[in-house]
Amino acid sequence: MNFDEAPRLNKLPFILGDIALLLVAGLIANQHPHPLDPLPLILITLCVVVGAVLLSVPFLLNYAREQDEAAAALRHELTEQFKKLMAASEHLQGASAQLKTVEESAARTLQAAEKLPARLQERLADFTAQLAASQNEENVALKQELAALRASQGERLAGIAEKIAKSTAEWGRLESDLRKQLAAAAELEPKLGAVVAALDAKIAALGAATPNAPPVTTIPPPLSPPVIEAAAPVEPASVTAAPPAEGASAESPKPARKPRAPRKPRSGGEAAATALELVAESVADESLVPEDFSQVPPEERKPESVSSADGRTRLTVVSYVGIGNKLYLRGQGPGLSWDKGVPLQFVSIGRWRWETAEATAPVACKVYLNDKTEAPGDAINLAPGTEQEINASF
Repeated sequence: MNFDEAPRLNKLPFILGDIALLLVAGLIANQHPHPLDPLPLILITLCVVVGAVLLSVPFLLNYAREQDEAAAALRHELTEQFKKLMAASEHLQGASAQLKTVEESAARTLQAAEKLPARLQERLADFTAQLAASQNEENVALKQELAALRASQGERLAGIAEKIAKSTAEWGRLESDLRKQLAAAAELEPKLGAVVAALDAKIAALGAATPNAPPVTTIPPPLSPPVIEAAAPVEPASVTAAPPAEGASAESPKPARKPRAPRKPRSGGEAAATALELVAESVADESLVPEDFSQVPPEERKPESVSSADGRTRLTVVSYVGIGNKLYLRGQGPGLSWDKGVPLQFVSIGRWRWETAEATAPVACKVYLNDKTEAPGDAINLAPGTEQEINASF
């Protein structure tokens, strides 16, 4: 029961009763001619006593009630404290049970920890033994493989070393022979110069001896690599020119004599003949026209456009412009302008690309280096849906 909510005893009736009794006592004392007589005195005393008792009743009752409330509150607090004490005891019992469990697990862990070094030593010994066995097996296998490789490759290496030694000896011999041949060719060069000078003098003398001969018109033979005949050293005195025949007609020139077959070199001039043959072969192998010279007209060397597989208009430029440089494209087409260039996409070393899928009309463009230097040549025309590859040089 909650005593705070119970109604309090009203003190007003008791106070009014006490006042009424006191008024009665005063009235008796004032109205009675002899108030000190026994009867009036008893009545007055009785009224005062009853009024005092009546006035103290509510105070006594409220005090008793407050005492009951205090006792009830104390009992309630004691009950709550008891409940808390019971809960604490339960928690303490649970904690003690858990403590026992932890103690048991700690004891087991301690026992396992005491046994752990021995187990670790056993495992370590097993692992060391296995590692040593595997290393021994691997070492044995490697030694066997190394021995097999040495056995299989030893003969091959010996053969290769022998071939290298033979090749070195042959190269040395060839080098010495080549040096001898070069020396012989160097000695032969002044002699050949003297022979050519003597022939020029005799040709000039023959031309002076026949001044009235009409000019002979002959068709020049086609260009062919010069052929140097390997011959023995020729002395100037051995080369003579036959004088013109007196009875020969001036109007009919003599047919050109066929070139003489190369004479067999003498034993003393074999080195010089071999050198001349080598020079002749090297000259014959060289082309008289450079590889980069093209006799095709520029309009026939224009790059051809082919249809692209994906339908995009694509231009590939092959140009080696160096590190730090870029190629740009100016022109008339999708995304292009003659005032500012569009950078080409880098594909690989020396290859740049521009492509678009929005071309509906022919694209006219030109390639620029760093958007400043224009590539030589005419503008490039690309048909829609085609791809073209060109070379650009700056």
